[in-house]
Amino acid sequence: MSGTSVGTFPDLSFVQQGRLLEIEAIEGGRQSNEFSTCPSAALGEDDGPVGLTPTDDIQETEERVDDLQMYVPYAQRAFKQRGLIYPFRISSNGASLEDVPIHADLARDCAGLSADMGVGDKVARQFELRSFRALHELIGGWAVCVGAPRNDGTGCRRAVAKFRHLLRDFERGAYQNPNPPNSGDYGMDGVWILGREWGGPVVLLQVKNSFFDTEKFSSDFFRQSDALRQWFGKRLDQRRAVITVVALNTILTVEQKEAAFEASKAGSGYHIIDCVDILFAERRGKGVVRDTRVEM
Repeated sequence: MSGTSVGTFPDLSFVQQGRLLEIEAIEGGRQSNEFSTCPSAALGEDDGPVGLTPTDDIQETEERVDDLQMYVPYAQRAFKQRGLIYPFRISSNGASLEDVPIHADLARDCAGLSADMGVGDKVARQFELRSFRALHELIGGWAVCVGAPRNDGTGCRRAVAKFRHLLRDFERGAYQNPNPPNSGDYGMDGVWILGREWGGPVVLLQVKNSFFDTEKFSSDFFRQSDALRQWFGKRLDQRRAVITVVALNTILTVEQKEAAFEASKAGSGYHIIDCVDILFAERRGKGVVRDTRVEM
């Protein structure tokens, strides 16, 4: 991560390719490596001379096969770690995916998230809400989604006033921004107070409808103290522990999440929730037992 990273994070480009193939498996149609200029595509599979298959098609097919050989075991591991079954499998041709029929609903939801990646406006807002709700399902606690655009269309001044009205006296500071912007969220999409009665830690959520990019959102972490000041009226990070969570539209194993945390300098580590966490949280209560309390 620029400015915070002390290590090199592994290349996960095969994950992006795998997710594109998930979309292709659900939406159907011609595979992306079948060009309209290919004679076999124009004549039909039985009529097209194999020897005239464009070199680019052959190369892309080989790349798809290689990517899937890495991606599918990776995705299977990520889903298994959350108590889910990866709902796709490699097709007989080795270069595409197909959904597992008994997990068709999960496959559609998974491909839907893949298709939404990188899309702005209402789609990005919906991903933000799904991420916020998923994290709340997973950790509970007192939480408020404050990210812009907000459902009631309020600007920063009114949104902050509404937020502070929800706070208790000891949670609220005196600072007021004399010139708040007309829109925005000061770089904070959601906030939790864990253990509200006893002054517990704060969870700060940032949502990015994008893949994992160590360079893309690093600057936001340097604004957290100011973001808390804008919303709470005081720099809460100087008085309590702040747990940073980033929601990303990607698929990561727990090991990759830990590697991202480890690659950050001391004090700047962040946790990640991804699409698998969202899918798990949305299905929680359907046979998945997760909470445990042991008294010794």
